[in-house]
Amino acid sequence: MPAKKSSVSKVAKVCFIAPSTRLVPADKPLLDGAVRLIGEALGTTDIFISPFLFTADGSIRHVTATAAERSEEFKTVIRDYDLIASVAGGTGAEDIVPLIDRQDWRVIRKRRPLFLDFSDFTFMLSEVYARTGIPGVLFPSLSLGRGHARRILALLSGCPVSFRGSFWLTPPPAEPLTGIPVGGNLTTFVNFLNREKPPRLSWRNHILFIEDVGIDIEDLHRLLAALRRHRVFALVRGVVVGTLCQDATTPEGREFQAKALKFLTAFLNELLRWRRKAARALPILVAEAFSHRVGPRQPAVPIGGAVTITPDGMLCFQLPGSSFDVVRIKQGRPKTGDGPPAPPGPEDPPRPGEDPDAQPAAEEIRRIPGNVRKA
Repeated sequence: MPAKKSSVSKVAKVCFIAPSTRLVPADKPLLDGAVRLIGEALGTTDIFISPFLFTADGSIRHVTATAAERSEEFKTVIRDYDLIASVAGGTGAEDIVPLIDRQDWRVIRKRRPLFLDFSDFTFMLSEVYARTGIPGVLFPSLSLGRGHARRILALLSGCPVSFRGSFWLTPPPAEPLTGIPVGGNLTTFVNFLNREKPPRLSWRNHILFIEDVGIDIEDLHRLLAALRRHRVFALVRGVVVGTLCQDATTPEGREFQAKALKFLTAFLNELLRWRRKAARALPILVAEAFSHRVGPRQPAVPIGGAVTITPDGMLCFQLPGSSFDVVRIKQGRPKTGDGPPAPPGPEDPPRPGEDPDAQPAAEEIRRIPGNVRKA
């Protein structure tokens, strides 16, 4: 009788690319650390480092190369690599989307590579999910401490990973809330939605995650109004709000965060009442560790994966169907979070409707290359 084929396939090939802003020489140790951690954990030495990581385009200096060059590299890595990590945020990922054709989307849908990064890469994670239904991980790849790596690698191997939110901005749900995480950086996600033909997502299946940096209250007003215009708040199952300021550990940051949450509550007040009357309350959880400045408790959010949020504010993330085989994690005894894990999310969440062919308490902060904007 033939042996049963394993459903787990070992990841063999990893790459680091820079579709947005370039790195600076001071970022080299962060890159080396990320390459070492991921290589050790996945048991691979087949790691490609893009030649564009430290370069600048001749005419648009804040991006790494021309849109054509960056898109060609993207088209190559989706065909050859299993884990594709972007290294910096900033701006520019959107440039390559119009150059990705139907055949490229078919390749992604068939091969199912996993994409990893943060900030400006919110656009690409969202685009890949909306086009193909394939999840990616929202986390800055060069900010991988060993604690972060443990949680991300647990996700890659299909394990549930728990994380504690801060407090409820609205009454908590009576029962655990389960859905598909979407969103990321608020400014970038709104930019992803604001187009002639907005991506079609079944918002009723989703839980929105948002964080930002370098915005003021008027900026926040415009961004929330855009989400309301796209009927996101009218339909999503819940909202998780991270920090909306540069550094919530400072007095100035705490003051702005409090003002931002007060404004968000006032802005959504009428909609919140309407949803309660319709027996479709919109729970809003604040998770201050979900931030643009990465501290030791920063969660890795599986965009397009699964999340369950319990009434006591615990979140449990999972990547359904993940086939990554984590062979080593050199980081001591693992922890899953600040309390008992929440129930795992659904093993097979609903897919989006679009056919791709149709279209330490003193937080030890790690800098995210290319992601910090001035307020």
